[in-house]
Amino acid sequence: MTGGLAAGLRAACCVVTVAILVAGCSGGERSQSGGRPSSAPGDATVIPTVSGGTPSPSRSPRIPGGLPDPGRVDQKDATAVSRAALTVMYSVDSTVDAGLLNAKLRAAVYLAPAYAAEVRAEPVQYVPKEWRQHRAYLAVRLEPLRREAGAPSDRSTAAYRQWEMTTTATGRDDWRDTPRKSVIFVALARSSERAPWRVSDVRAIDES
Repeated sequence: MTGGLAAGLRAACCVVTVAILVAGCSGGERSQSGGRPSSAPGDATVIPTVSGGTPSPSRSPRIPGGLPDPGRVDQKDATAVSRAALTVMYSVDSTVDAGLLNAKLRAAVYLAPAYAAEVRAEPVQYVPKEWRQHRAYLAVRLEPLRREAGAPSDRSTAAYRQWEMTTTATGRDDWRDTPRKSVIFVALARSSERAPWRVSDVRAIDES
């Protein structure tokens, strides 16, 4: 990907990151203004911090059903790798995570080195206070989408996948926030036909 395109993909992903986390403050109600989340003064909101002091990915989330086991994911299957990577990247657990960056760091095993470095440099987006009150986790559901007309074809060392992702903040006390839908475009690369696939970029477009 060119530098301009990659920067655009990362900017789009950041918008969805904020939308997903701010949605946790809505008390289950849909946001206004074309699907963009809105907040009133005094509401719990996402607080971005400066880079540095990156949170550790070592703590394991206690999400029902668990996370994909890298040892059981077919690393030669671009679809399997992209699904596993996205599942881990967005499975936030407010009982162990400061924010989405913790989840993304857990997904490093599925990421290309350059993209993993970019993820590590991202600012923290803290989970909403409401999630902590309900000891909530972000449930992730992925459905594969057909390749769009004009989308790049797979090559021996490059592949592209599209997913519809539904994320739902789910409390351990039966609280549940409004689900949010996003379309996720994943680029994958590998050094040779025998090498494992790794996610090299992600673009996320908020639908709700």
